[in-house]
Amino acid sequence: MKLASGWSWLSVSMVIVGVLTAAALLPGCKPPAEQQQVQPPLPDEEVEIVEEVVEEVIAEPAEEAAEEPAEPAEEAAEEPAEPAEEPAEQPAEPAEQPAEPAEETGQLKVSDFAPADDLASQVPVYIEDLAEALENEEEYNESKDKISKRANTLVLVSLALGLHDEPSKYKSAAAAMMQSAQQLAAAEDYAAAKAAIEAVKTAAAGQAKVEAELKWEKVVPVTPVAEQVQLIYTKLKRYTKGSRLESKADDTRGFAAVIAVVGHGTIANVGDTIQPKEVEQWEKFCIQMRDAAAAVNAGIRAQDADATAAAMEKLDQSCHDCHKVFHPEAE
Repeated sequence: MKLASGWSWLSVSMVIVGVLTAAALLPGCKPPAEQQQVQPPLPDEEVEIVEEVVEEVIAEPAEEAAEEPAEPAEEAAEEPAEPAEEPAEQPAEPAEQPAEPAEETGQLKVSDFAPADDLASQVPVYIEDLAEALENEEEYNESKDKISKRANTLVLVSLALGLHDEPSKYKSAAAAMMQSAQQLAAAEDYAAAKAAIEAVKTAAAGQAKVEAELKWEKVVPVTPVAEQVQLIYTKLKRYTKGSRLESKADDTRGFAAVIAVVGHGTIANVGDTIQPKEVEQWEKFCIQMRDAAAAVNAGIRAQDADATAAAMEKLDQSCHDCHKVFHPEAE
């Protein structure tokens, strides 16, 4: 009985030891404090790297999500913009169109760019200058260029007075004045020129009648009237400064009116230029010169120094713009 009891205690002890050993080998049976010491914490550098990676992973989808809706938003903003511009541009075209038919149908009046009284004031001046140049044959031979410039310019002045919407003492005589001035410009010798200037005087006095249809068309060569404009412009520039704006107003109003008439009257002369195919350019420059000269005339009439100076600048610019294309050697 004692042996059996001893063996039993030994067996019981071994069982107890085995159970304790097995418990030691099972991690789940360790106290929480020991379990935390099995995996030490990560170093700080690794923690920062992990945090950066996590932030990037989280941030990328967030940015993509933010950018993806942005594209449709821009497209939606741009799509309505195109139709918004089209309606704004469409009405602008009809607004500019009426300006062209105005000249074609004759709606533009001569008084819009050259008052009749200012043009009429220049007729006796031109006749007197031409008569002086024809006092004798020697004077004639020395003044042929001068005669050509003034006679051809007088042709255009006569045409403008004949077509004018305002009355003047030369309106009924305009056709006869125009015809005799053309004869003077074409005269090839002293006798023919002398007879022509007498015919001009007779026509201006209303003592000659010519039945002719007057209209804006090519009636003079462009070179002599263009050269006359240069001479007139030089005087105009000098006489519209300072106190002369008032003291020379009677002369300068006429100067400006004549330049305006030359601008309008030579629209049909594109064939005389070195660029006869540039019809639109030529018409544009002629109209610019006409309108600028008309503005000079208006400024002088109003005795507005600033307006006159501004118009003179435009007149000068129109001449330079035209010369660059049709008369480059003049530049």
